[in-house]
Amino acid sequence: MLYGVLVLAFAAVAGLGLNYVFNPSSPAASAVRTATVERGVVQTTETSTGNIAGASTASLDFSTSGTVTAVDVAVGDHVHAGEVLAKIDPSQAEAALSSARASLAAAQQNLATAQQGGSSSTKTSNKATLVNDQSSLAAAEQQLGSDETALATAQSQLAADESLGCPTSGSSSAGSTGASSGSSASSSSSSSASSSGSSTGTGSSGSTGSSGTSGSSGSPSSSSTGTTAAAESSAVALASTAAPSASTGAASGVSARTATLSGSVDPNGASTSYSFLYGRSSSLDESTPAEIVGSGTSATTVTFTLTNLRPDTTYGFRIVATNAYGTVEGAVVNLTTEKTSCATDRETVTSDAQTVQHQTAAVNQAKLALAAQQASIAETAQTNATTIEQDRATVDTDQATVSSDETALAGTTITSPITGTVTAVNGSAGETVSAGTSTVSSAAALATSSSSSSASGGSGSSSGFITVTNLGSLDVVVSFPEADIGQVAVGQPATVTLAALTSTELPGKVTWVSPTSTVSSNVVDYDVTIALGDPPSTVRDGMTADVSVVTATESGVLYVPSSAITTVGTRSTVTVLQGKKQVTRQVVTGLVGSSTTQVVSGLKAGEQVVLPTVSVSSTASSGTSGAFVGRGFGRGGGGFLRRLGG
Repeated sequence: MLYGVLVLAFAAVAGLGLNYVFNPSSPAASAVRTATVERGVVQTTETSTGNIAGASTASLDFSTSGTVTAVDVAVGDHVHAGEVLAKIDPSQAEAALSSARASLAAAQQNLATAQQGGSSSTKTSNKATLVNDQSSLAAAEQQLGSDETALATAQSQLAADESLGCPTSGSSSAGSTGASSGSSASSSSSSSASSSGSSTGTGSSGSTGSSGTSGSSGSPSSSSTGTTAAAESSAVALASTAAPSASTGAASGVSARTATLSGSVDPNGASTSYSFLYGRSSSLDESTPAEIVGSGTSATTVTFTLTNLRPDTTYGFRIVATNAYGTVEGAVVNLTTEKTSCATDRETVTSDAQTVQHQTAAVNQAKLALAAQQASIAETAQTNATTIEQDRATVDTDQATVSSDETALAGTTITSPITGTVTAVNGSAGETVSAGTSTVSSAAALATSSSSSSASGGSGSSSGFITVTNLGSLDVVVSFPEADIGQVAVGQPATVTLAALTSTELPGKVTWVSPTSTVSSNVVDYDVTIALGDPPSTVRDGMTADVSVVTATESGVLYVPSSAITTVGTRSTVTVLQGKKQVTRQVVTGLVGSSTTQVVSGLKAGEQVVLPTVSVSSTASSGTSGAFVGRGFGRGGGGFLRRLGG
């Protein structure tokens, strides 16, 4: 078009020149072309050429390998979203899904069992623990009865001594002959009898207490032994980390016939029992009954009261503690008994009363332990947290497998994700196909990914088993050079004209601007998608389209034809026609449109501005033709136009 305009312009110049030479009085020589300063809209546009394409194209594949059993469509068929297009044999996928669902059901059952408090064997174990706690309570109550009997015996002894006039008592003493901490031994010390006469004793600790007798036989009474065995069988031990710690304390309450032995025991997390070794010789050949101190992790003070000792006699004693990790013995401590008196008998009565009190506390503790176990079973709170987490992880894994197999089964059928027209079918029934991936692409994505698609003008071929294109919604994908792309933005209006339909002009809108460029022959372009608004049925996929995008608009402004403005540097001027006189006037311009330019100041609506024209100079000595005078050829359109005006 530009070349055509130039040819016509030069033809006009030649015609006017010849007319001026051969007919100098012709009125055409003095004609002036003008335009009126108007108020309206000024727009700038960017233009490019592209091709009509479907707004979206689905390239569809089976997501599972297999043998094609049916192809239900052909090229040209119109299909709807959700319509089944083809199938493969689903038997293998169905078998895999059935197996995965069975595994998931088993994992869910295991998880439910763990959350309900464990298996039947675990529940049986909990019930057995409950029975043991009940037995422990019965044993503690029996021991309390024995302690009360010992108290009654001490009270009788006091009455007997009082009837004898309470013999005079001597002084008592106790001393330590070693370090307070014990040393580890490989096994528990066994007791033996070496003391003449008999002695009875009562013991207590922070949790349980017992009494026993040691005499010529050197062993506890049968009732004490039974009590200790019951206590040990009922202990519910926590995980231990070490052998116990034990230290021998000082003797207290020393009288003519009694003395209270003390010590400290730390079970270190394992069920621990303790006893005192004592005797009149360094061999400490007698022992108190074994008592259970529990399985805590802190030191507990324990005591045992010896009775029927010989008055005015020196004894040595030490504490011994034992658990599954070893035996520890405390240092040896000595004590000397007083001479018999009513005072010592009263101390014995007091000590026995305290033992009864301690054993009463032990009975209460056993009741609390029984109640705690009953609550634990009732609330099923002793569930193994690790097992639950493992079962839950297995359920999650199996659930993922089921989901994957369900997807694989669904992949034996190709279903159209869009409504459109089948544009390609690349297989037939009986063929074996591999698993692929289905995609839905926009016209812009197809144009960017395939240069051959853009060159052919179509929506491109597809390697999928079936291709469906949405031809009811059409786009145009065009490219703009890097110098112009900065003016184009999503949402701008556009006008589309078709080479094949010269009378058709379609409205459009920019819907996508590529953030990345394409480079061809060192030319950098950016793709832009124009969505067509309700195109007629005569518009077909692949047609060549010319696109004009409106990039800027100014409304209600003064404007003149861009050719009327001459710009040199930063100074713009126009030639205003005032009567028959032409006056050059400086103006401030705004938006430069495709053919008009906004005038911000310097002109008024209705004024006439001179447009470039063609003429032949009568004073030209060389006889050459005149020149095309326009924007950029000099201030005010050049002296040639001023001559015509004057």
